[in-house]
Formats: sequence, C-alpha cells, structure tokens
Amino acid sequence: MRDASFDDLVNQSVVEGMSKILGENTWRAINFFFDTRMAASHPDTFSRLLDRMFGLTSKVLQKSIAESLFAKVGAVTQIPNSIDLGWVMKVARGKSLNPLSLK
Repeated sequence: MRDASFDDLVNQSVVEGMSKILGENTWRAINFFFDTRMAASHPDTFSRLLDRMFGLTSKVLQKSIAESLFAKVGAVTQIPNSIDLGWVMKVARGKSLNPLSLK
C-alpha cells in the first residue's frame, strides 16, 4: 500500500473535520458543493467558501480540519482562534516533508 500524499491527508482531514462538526449525514448531503482537494492547493479559496456558506461556524470547521490534519502529520502546534488555513497548510506540509512523520 502506498503512503498517503499530502493532498490525500488534507482531503481526509477535510472530510473528517466537516463530518465531526456537521455530522456524517449532513456532510454527505452537502459535500457535492465542495472540491475537498482544493483545500491543499488553494486553502484561502477554500476558507472563503466555508466563510460564505457557514458564516462564523466556518472557523469551527476550519479548526476541526486543522486538528485532524495536524494529528495526521504529527504536528504539535497550538491552533489560534483566528484560524488561517494557509498557515495550517504551510505548517502541516513542512511537517509532512519529514518521512518519519507519516509513519
């Protein structure tokens, strides 16, 4: 089995984070609005989409996504309340470059 790429880890984290906060049934009902793969390559665009769709709740969703991603790459970092997915992706991508962090 191949190792998960960073984009795969982000995709998994988005699905887990959104399901955790919204519930699996709600996430399944609305997931066609999202290109979860966009989160890794265009985190600011993905963040704005969440802001437009969920308002203030988007920060809770983004924090949940960040927590899931950081757990996957082994990053131990305090996540600020004023979450910035661009920052999250930079920290997580840097951590995932360490091959030992993904095992």
